[in-house]
Amino acid sequence: MSDRFIVARRCARLILVSSAYTALAAVAGAAGPGSTEKSFDTTRAPRISIINVNGNVVVRGWERAQVHAIYRVASPRAEVDIESFPPAGAAEKLRFSTHLLDWTLPGKDQVADYTLDVPVDSSLQIRNPQGSVRVEGIQSDSSVESVGGNIMVGDYAGHLSVQSIGGDIELVRTVGNVDAHSITGSLHFVSPAITRLRGATTSGRILYEGDFLEHGEYILSAYSGDVEVICPVAASYELSARTVKGKVINSMPITRRRESATPAGSAYSLLGVHNAARATVELTSFSGAIRIRPEGP
Repeated sequence: MSDRFIVARRCARLILVSSAYTALAAVAGAAGPGSTEKSFDTTRAPRISIINVNGNVVVRGWERAQVHAIYRVASPRAEVDIESFPPAGAAEKLRFSTHLLDWTLPGKDQVADYTLDVPVDSSLQIRNPQGSVRVEGIQSDSSVESVGGNIMVGDYAGHLSVQSIGGDIELVRTVGNVDAHSITGSLHFVSPAITRLRGATTSGRILYEGDFLEHGEYILSAYSGDVEVICPVAASYELSARTVKGKVINSMPITRRRESATPAGSAYSLLGVHNAARATVELTSFSGAIRIRPEGP
C-alpha cells in the first residue's frame, strides 16, 4: 500500500469524523410521514446488503458501530424484510430486501426508498435495478448494481465494483481499486486516487478528471462514445490511445514511442510518454473521439 494511498484514506476518515456530528443531529428528524426508522447495533465492520426493486437508496458512513435505517414503501402491498446475523447482539451481517406481496403492482407502487447510516468500515452489496444509488464515506470493499438508475459514490476507499446498464456512474474522490461498467450510461471520475481502474461503456461517454498515481493502471474503453482525460501538466504516465473510426486529440506534451504507419493513421492512435511514465494509461474507442488535455481553461 503506497504512502499516498494511506494519506488519502486518513484524510477521508478525518472528513468523515467532522461530518458525523452533523449526520447524527439530522437523523432524529429525518424520517418523514409513512417512513419506518430502526437502529441496529453492529460490529465495526459489518456486511450490509440492500436488495431493492425501485426507488432511491442512500448509504452514508459514520463512526458509530450501529446501523440507523429509514425506509418507506409506496404501497401497503410491498414490505421491507430485515435479517440480522446473529439474531442477537452486535450484528455481523444485515440484509434489507424489498418484498412485493403482489407482483402485478404498477411500477410507481413498487418503490421503496432507503437511507442508511452505517459504520465507515462496512462492506456493501447493493442491488437496485430501477432506482438510483448514492454511497458516501465508506472505507471497505463494496459492489453496487443497477439496471436503469444512476449511481454516485463519493469519498470512498477500498475495492469498488459498480455496474449499471442504462444509468450514469459518477465516482468522486475514490481511493483504491475500481471496476465501473455501463452499457448506455456515461462514466465520470472526479479527483480520484485510484491505483487500478477499469472503466467501460458501450454508447456512453467517459470523462476522467484528475491525476494518476505512481504504478497506477488505468484502462478506459468505449465503443461509440468519447473518452476524455483532463489531468495536471505534472502528471506522469505512459499513454496508449487507439480508435478505429474516431480521432485521437492530444494537447499534452508527449514523447512518441512509435509512429503510425501512415500520416493518416496517426489520427487514430498515439503511443508515448508524458514526463516520467510513472503510471500506465490505456484509452480505446471504436468510433468515438479520444481527447487528452491539461487542467484549466
